Amino acid sequence: MRVAIQGTFGSFSEAAARRRWPDLVTLPCREAKDVVSAVREGLAEAGCLPIENSLIGSVTTTYDLLEEAFGDGTLRLTHEILYPVHHTLMAVPGASVEGIRRVLSHPVALGQCRLWLSEHLPDVELVSAWDTAGSAEIVAGEGNIALAAIAARPAADAHGLVALADRIEDDPTNQTRFLTFTRADAPALPQGTEGASRYKTSLIVLIDHKPGMLALTLQAFGVRGVNLMALQSRPERSAPWTYRFYVDVDGTTTDPRLAEALEEVEALAARVVVLGSYEAWIEGSRLSTPPPIPAHHTRKPEVPLVDRRRNPEGSRVSVRHLVFGGEEPVLIAGPCSVESEPMILETADAVAAAGGDMLRGGAYKPRTSPYDFQGLGVKGLRYLADARERTGLPVVTEVLSWEEVAVVAHFADMLQVGARNMQNFTLLRAVSRSGKPVLLKRGAGATIEEWLMAAEYILAEGNPNVVLCERGIRTFERATRHTLDLNAVVMVRERTHLPVIVDPSHAAGLRSLVTRLSMGSLAAGACGLMVEVHPDPAKAMSDGEQSLDIPMFAELARRVHPGRVQGVGRRLA
Repeated sequence: MRVAIQGTFGSFSEAAARRRWPDLVTLPCREAKDVVSAVREGLAEAGCLPIENSLIGSVTTTYDLLEEAFGDGTLRLTHEILYPVHHTLMAVPGASVEGIRRVLSHPVALGQCRLWLSEHLPDVELVSAWDTAGSAEIVAGEGNIALAAIAARPAADAHGLVALADRIEDDPTNQTRFLTFTRADAPALPQGTEGASRYKTSLIVLIDHKPGMLALTLQAFGVRGVNLMALQSRPERSAPWTYRFYVDVDGTTTDPRLAEALEEVEALAARVVVLGSYEAWIEGSRLSTPPPIPAHHTRKPEVPLVDRRRNPEGSRVSVRHLVFGGEEPVLIAGPCSVESEPMILETADAVAAAGGDMLRGGAYKPRTSPYDFQGLGVKGLRYLADARERTGLPVVTEVLSWEEVAVVAHFADMLQVGARNMQNFTLLRAVSRSGKPVLLKRGAGATIEEWLMAAEYILAEGNPNVVLCERGIRTFERATRHTLDLNAVVMVRERTHLPVIVDPSHAAGLRSLVTRLSMGSLAAGACGLMVEVHPDPAKAMSDGEQSLDIPMFAELARRVHPGRVQGVGRRLA
């Protein structure tokens, strides 16, 4: 097996590669880019390059080469090798330490032996060379007994020199990390003599230059229990004062958690290059999934925060230019699920044209069956954000778990806590801390008191911007999906200052009932509606039977706006 290395025979790169493959044939290369070219052109089966030293840090020339070398997908990383850096003073046979007048080596190696040199050879001339093993080659070629080199011990054997002093480095713990790579279409490399204790995946991430984007991108790993092992930034050559990031994480791309995290990172970042998953020799263990936000005791107020006595006039919640609890009802509309970019853009255009106020759509879907469509995830969030840019409609979408709160909050204007999660108290705290307005749906089997206490969790955490949503409760009746509880709308308005809207689509489960239930909800005092709309309900991937088509929604919007509802201060059309 032929391995291209940076440096000549006896270099640390060769020694590291031989630790993996003792019987390799070495192809020396002067520069890192030559190592890459040798592998790409088939002159060597693999390449080996230093990437980081435990004392001096990153080898920036290698980092800068990675995106250029791996960006087209023709190469992949295969192994990580840790090699101890022990320096040896070597010279031609017949030389002695006392007779040495000049010492050649790479500048880094000279610096790492500074204490030994100042003690044993204080008056020698230190000369920089392009490579440690290359300096040994020069000493061998000159044959001068007053000339010595500092290099790895194998360099002495490779060039016919003798060791004058071993392990002269200042720090005996010094070691260098090397990466090996091959062509992406090449067969697996031999396992070699060393086994892997774990696996790593390395990637390059270029993110938008916006506040919080780096933290948001890296959170994709942390919330899924993927251990972030290294983060390195390098200047982006094409855009001064912007940076690309090199990320090492625990695991392989076949790990479902890492695969899911990478999917989210790819949706968030401007560019992602996966360099490869490879065998690593780093000690340690994978981090377990981080614990949820801990429960804590909050001092109970004399009057609950949701109680109407705190604001008898009723609270108003603003979402961009919209106001829940104002003079006009807010009409939220959109599909159950974001199925594709064209579909959500078409729906958003229709909602805006008909007079809808806000766009809804599920990027993460809680489905009863694990085999049903679960949503597009972050990709769906991007499509919703694109629809907002196109139409000006604010976006509300559901968040299913505390791990997803930050990324959903980045794209959405309002976070929805669905009926299934109404009493997910960890999630309630997390959405409160997001700082975004929250739409809290009533659980299908929840009492009014339980619903209000769920809202209390959000307010107690410091977020007063909560809108309640009645979406039907489960009863013995099976003619409709649920039973719309208009009693609750009236009762909740008496008990809380929070705005209340109604979702007649989920309450009825039948599109033929949605318009009439909508009008009844507004008459009962709801300050808004949330309805499902789809360009072609018969082909919807979820909840098609309860989704209005575009003409039906246009008629509903005509009746809702500009507020012709007589009852509770509104006129009924």
